[in-house]
Amino acid sequence: MKEHKITDYKKACLLLALSFWGLLMYFDFGAPILVKLFPLEWLVEYLDPIFYGSFFLLMVIVFRKALWKDIKDFVRNFDKYLDRVVIFGFITLVLMVASAIYLDSVGIGDSTNQQAIDEAIIQYGVLHIITIAVIGPVVEEIFYRGILFGFLKGRGKSIIRSIAAILLSSMIFSFSHTSIIDFSVTDMLANIPILMLGLTVTTLYWRTDNIFCPIIVHIVINTIGTLG
Repeated sequence: MKEHKITDYKKACLLLALSFWGLLMYFDFGAPILVKLFPLEWLVEYLDPIFYGSFFLLMVIVFRKALWKDIKDFVRNFDKYLDRVVIFGFITLVLMVASAIYLDSVGIGDSTNQQAIDEAIIQYGVLHIITIAVIGPVVEEIFYRGILFGFLKGRGKSIIRSIAAILLSSMIFSFSHTSIIDFSVTDMLANIPILMLGLTVTTLYWRTDNIFCPIIVHIVINTIGTLG
């Protein structure tokens, strides 16, 4: 049986998922401690580019056949996919902006994740912009949509299970952008725009079954947020 879907690589998906989440938790808990013990400020400065860059390379290598299949499919059906990308991209932007405006009106500002991103861009420049705008979205879409949603949805065509998979994977996606150490209800609410992003791009992936559709929307949204 030829492997044409990301979820066909079951062992690789499991190892990457454990590594991804394990490192995210480690950076939340372990990195601040290591910085106090050792002079690793330079490493912390470039933690995101190193983290996402490493997973980007791993995913491209491991899932190269599935990704190449989706690239060829996207090119063959460019007009159809472009229409869906534009429509879902617009919906995503509207939902994220509307939810951000509402949260601001009730006194809930940016999440700690967004504040950290803004600070990193100001302090460390171009490399972090590329990571946030391009590399990060590719890694997160392959992980949260290709792997997590793919396994939650399964091979069947149950609409109920698919909707449940969309909701659960999107909530996990949003929660992963909240610091465990600095966790608060306010910060979770501040991540509602990220939840909106998760819901729309996961639905887009469900309707197209092509990972490059949500990747493009995510890149556009992050680029607008980074340069805005």
